[in-house]
Amino acid sequence: MLSHSIQHAVNDTFAPAVARAGSESLDPVVAAKEIYTSLAECEATCVVFYCCTRYPLEQLSKELSRYFGDITVIGCTSAGEITPLGCRKHSISAFALSKQHFSVETALIENLATFSETDADELVSGMLENLRKRTVSAGPIEQHCFGLTLLDGLSIREELVINALNLSLQDIPLVGGSAGDDQHFVDTQVFCNGRFYSHAAVFMLVNTSCQFEVFSYHHLAPEEEKLVVTQTAPGQRVVEEFNAEPAALEYCRINGLKLEELSSEVFAMNPLAVQIGDQLYIRSIQQVNDDLSLTFFCAIDAGIVLTRMQSSGLHAHTAMVLNELQQRLGNIDLLIGFDCIHRRAEIDKLDLCESMSSLYRDHHMIGFNTYGEQINGLHLNHTFTGVAIGAPHRSQP
Repeated sequence: MLSHSIQHAVNDTFAPAVARAGSESLDPVVAAKEIYTSLAECEATCVVFYCCTRYPLEQLSKELSRYFGDITVIGCTSAGEITPLGCRKHSISAFALSKQHFSVETALIENLATFSETDADELVSGMLENLRKRTVSAGPIEQHCFGLTLLDGLSIREELVINALNLSLQDIPLVGGSAGDDQHFVDTQVFCNGRFYSHAAVFMLVNTSCQFEVFSYHHLAPEEEKLVVTQTAPGQRVVEEFNAEPAALEYCRINGLKLEELSSEVFAMNPLAVQIGDQLYIRSIQQVNDDLSLTFFCAIDAGIVLTRMQSSGLHAHTAMVLNELQQRLGNIDLLIGFDCIHRRAEIDKLDLCESMSSLYRDHHMIGFNTYGEQINGLHLNHTFTGVAIGAPHRSQP
């Protein structure tokens, strides 16, 4: 049984500050029980989970609520999961943060379209005030907090919400992921207050006595070919023309592709990026449309120049990133990971699942494959983004 393997991992390798779990059973009764059993010894203040859309979500909600009772539980649907066993599909993964080393405040943001900087200021101010009353860290609370967001991945509102929250958080780092739906691109949902919501976001502010580091990386290198965005559908993340030609045809031209070859896998293997300052940020394509326009996972404006990118080696780059994180933090007790769906497509295409799973297991990663990643005020694509959590500070109890 999967739960036996996970329970063994928690008992043998984890500090009591955190716990990890997962289940490959699509029976919500069995899955919820396996998750609960693996997390039970953590004495959790909160549980975060990611699940595929094959689950009957209403029943899964009831089962999780039945097991975890008054414990804060948030989550979202996914496009692939990272469990204690590594890369999985059609499963559920979860982690728990303990009462001793973590204090959390959560909020549901239901109206993404109208969420403003004023709303964010009021929300963050109230959450910080509540955390100060029950902080688990010493010194200024802002130095021992991070924000975590889970957002509807089809809302086209991530940039608005993330920017507002980031401004309000000031120096508190913010990280998160956009919910998926197993690449159906129909309905992505977040979980809060005992039920799933569409067109919504969950924001969690975490205070901890543990060492942690928020990170975001990509493994892609630039090529020579460029595309200029010459026409877009405003507010829809749709590019109608590159270089004054139908977008899909120009994309095919610079990549040596035929129109009929375009697919999620092809988009993942042939990414594009925009340069801002001295950094390249990936702008991933979600799908080709009947009018030969291209829908992106991120906001994209007319006039920007996109550069063709190529992989520099996903496994080697990820191993380097994780090793550097471990050198800075010491042992990583939990790595909360937001891994883009296009990275997962590359993993599958190049048959890297086992080697990547080994990396993720060794660094205690729990996460999911996203429709976008967030770091501070940025909404990104094709990145490996997250929070690495180490041991409690020595000065803490």
